[in-house]
Amino acid sequence: MKKVKNIAILTSGGDAPGMNSCIYSVFQTCALNGINLYGVRRGYSGLIEGDIVKLKYDDVRDINNLGGSFLGTSRCKEFETPEGRQSAMQNLQKQKIDCLIAIGGDGTFTGLIEFAKIYPNVIGIPGTIDNDMGYTERTIGFDTAVNNAVDAIDIIKQTMKANRRISVIETMGRHCGMIALHSATAGNASIVVTSERNKTEQEIKELVVKQLKRGNPAPTIVIAEKLLDVKKLAENLENELGVEARGIVLGYIQRGGSPTVSDRITAMRFAVESVHSALSQQFGFVLGIRANKIIREPLNSFKSYQPYFDAELFDEFCARNKI
Repeated sequence: MKKVKNIAILTSGGDAPGMNSCIYSVFQTCALNGINLYGVRRGYSGLIEGDIVKLKYDDVRDINNLGGSFLGTSRCKEFETPEGRQSAMQNLQKQKIDCLIAIGGDGTFTGLIEFAKIYPNVIGIPGTIDNDMGYTERTIGFDTAVNNAVDAIDIIKQTMKANRRISVIETMGRHCGMIALHSATAGNASIVVTSERNKTEQEIKELVVKQLKRGNPAPTIVIAEKLLDVKKLAENLENELGVEARGIVLGYIQRGGSPTVSDRITAMRFAVESVHSALSQQFGFVLGIRANKIIREPLNSFKSYQPYFDAELFDEFCARNKI
């Protein structure tokens, strides 16, 4: 059995707070086991271009608390082609890389499935703020994104209450409503709309009217991205109800900032497990968490899981707000 001497790591797709924490912990674990860690800049794009550098302690010592990805990330169309993947494999072979660790979400893992057909020594780590990977209960970045969203909602509610205005707030989470649901619940919003529990504009208007009649002068509506135009919805509510309303898109504020304790610990656990797996010559899977335990899911089966949505929490939210 060939001993693992060199591991490469990359981040791909949308960045997520905690990616740097994961890279840092992978480096630490590699160093403790006599393994060289190489960083691939700009995800699969850098892999195809051969932008691979040997990491030193000075490169990573100050990144654990930083958001984003110090290696950079990208969405790479060329990696979807056989020619692109062939170039990527050749570049890994030139550096004598024994294992590739990829941190990312659905798109990253989809690319990894195809790449594993020609370079089988791969391991995937879930890093996406949407928490939309159904096989795992937790992904790197989700907790930080929710905390960022709640901080913003708390601030918005203060000024909206002072001015007796309706707020219509868009969070990220196009295909999974967990950011919207968790931030609405923790931020004590009045109404939440997700792809899993969608509502028409008329239904939202009726719920706002109920809130106003109950004595809430400044209802807060949280909507997952791309479901409705929140600024247009706010304008329509103001025109029809005669109450000032504002539409706010939180956007990339949810992606940035220092990762929370939860995300740092999750990143560290994934990092340690990935290196230990490589040392034991186990490849071709993605890591996840179930019942607070690290699990391995075969790479080619992760797509069989639907994104998780906490229906029980949604029902509790509705009951609390009498929706």
